[in-house]
Amino acid sequence: MAERQNINFRLDDKEVSAILRAFRNLDKEANTRLKDLSRNIAGDMVLELKNAARGAPFYSDQAMEVAKTIRLARDRVPSVSIGGARRFTNRRGERVPVGLIVTGSEFGSVIPRQRERFKKPNQSRGGLQFPPRSPRLGRGNRGWWVFPRLRRLQPDILRRWLEGAQDVADEWKRRT
Repeated sequence: MAERQNINFRLDDKEVSAILRAFRNLDKEANTRLKDLSRNIAGDMVLELKNAARGAPFYSDQAMEVAKTIRLARDRVPSVSIGGARRFTNRRGERVPVGLIVTGSEFGSVIPRQRERFKKPNQSRGGLQFPPRSPRLGRGNRGWWVFPRLRRLQPDILRRWLEGAQDVADEWKRRT
């Protein structure tokens, strides 16, 4: 199952959860408008993440392959997933699932760059190259291109979604 590795990003906040609970009481049209709003915001997130891949500090070709798997979901909150079973051909001509390189491309590896001398002859994933380990942040790592960009965008994403949800609720009030 490691081949289908996905990383999912979604707004997760107490305020957001409370708003979603309140929207359960609204009609289908209001929820559809909220989904459309979320899809627009998630579409902007996808563009930002693909741009971040172009500026990845290490292995930008690998980051661009990962960026091709960025998808948005039709949800009531902005949702994006990265990874999956999509395959690409590495420099040796091997077909490798992108899901295998998502976390390595983002967080790096502690294995030295001279991995070839440690590779066993029939080990299919032994030759994957990743950037050096990203700097520590909190209990984990900072990341190289996805997480830094999302951290920078998060306040704007939350603000846009909260304002849009308020507009949808206000319009629903005027209709009823």
